[in-house]
Amino acid sequence: MKMKQLSWVAIVIALAACSGNEKRRLGDLPVVAHQVEVDGQEMTVCELDLLKDTIDLPLSCWVEDFKAVKLDGKDEALVGQGAVSVSDNYIVVNISQNVPCKLFRRDGSYISSVGSIGQGPGEYQYVSDIQIDEQNGCIYLLPWRSKAILVYDMMGKYVKSIPLNKKYENLFVPKGKIKVDVANNRIAVMSLPFDNLPVVAWIQDMDGNFIHEVPMNHLKIKPSYNNEVYSVRASEASLDVFIYTYHKTRKDTLYHLNMENGKLYPKFTLNFGESDIAIHDYFEFPGHYIGSLGELEKKSSYLYVTSDKAKYIVEKATGKGAFVRICNDFWDNEPVENITSACDNGYYALNIEPSVLMERLEKGLRNNPDEKRRKRMEALLRTIDEDDNNYIFMVGDSAGAQLTSQYAAMHTNP
Repeated sequence: MKMKQLSWVAIVIALAACSGNEKRRLGDLPVVAHQVEVDGQEMTVCELDLLKDTIDLPLSCWVEDFKAVKLDGKDEALVGQGAVSVSDNYIVVNISQNVPCKLFRRDGSYISSVGSIGQGPGEYQYVSDIQIDEQNGCIYLLPWRSKAILVYDMMGKYVKSIPLNKKYENLFVPKGKIKVDVANNRIAVMSLPFDNLPVVAWIQDMDGNFIHEVPMNHLKIKPSYNNEVYSVRASEASLDVFIYTYHKTRKDTLYHLNMENGKLYPKFTLNFGESDIAIHDYFEFPGHYIGSLGELEKKSSYLYVTSDKAKYIVEKATGKGAFVRICNDFWDNEPVENITSACDNGYYALNIEPSVLMERLEKGLRNNPDEKRRKRMEALLRTIDEDDNNYIFMVGDSAGAQLTSQYAAMHTNP
């Protein structure tokens, strides 16, 4: 895919280096976005041709500190690669390799598997979404293609299923996202918008009764599990969602599925203008929108990957923005992996293998870090063995929330 009238190719190449540019305040940048009213709500539109500047945002500008949690080394606790969900006191790793999700305490000690692999009650094959609800002592799993949300206790034991298809008997939710609100007896559900389904999103009660529903309309796509629904659950009153189409790019939007009235409100989009529409995504944080641009690269008949991603950031309050390089200056100054997709419900958590962590720490030590970081990296490196279980690189609050306070200081401080 070639991009017309774009100058960001050089920016994409520079993304790998994460060094060299002077750090700049976001307040110094030009306005790249404006707001329009849609259905009585404000939507932010970012203009691609106005994104010209590039800023460096070291991870230390986003957060004050982080934890590297070593997961329990018992054989039954081994996780391999997998997405991570974090709450105040628990970690769940979704391995997605015919192995059930693994439940840990925040100190890395192992509790149990969450349910088991299979097709019986409380069993699943692959999981598309996880929500940890400490207040009500529940873990909610939404399998890839499911008629129900599976509910477990905080020891990983199956409790019950919440039906998702009470109104439509043949409804299976493909790779969806959920937001469960027990206090208000509401569940928001967003599905991949397969054109053979009756609805794309809805609000239901805890017993499976539909309260509001959203028809497919312009969102519908041909069934393909290469597509995704993304959410970082950044909003209390809504489920923030973006439908990521892998093989067919199109004009699209980050939406809010309102928990109260069930409406799907458009909140952010990128105007490509006369340029070809690139592979892209949109994510929301408390004070900012972050998106990325890339190309689809075919590795084999069955494997495609997105490559050469360029990230950009837009401040909600001012519409100012730029391309951005986000680098882990706590370790090796390499680009931060999945700064958007690894964020969920106020936490950033990255699953990393011990050998990879050792390499990154050793590289970071060769980069002449300051005394505090050098000591910290050396101390962590001494504790790692290649035969360890994985580590969870974790920020205890959402990167976006802390970024907001950091930028507030940048605006007010000389």
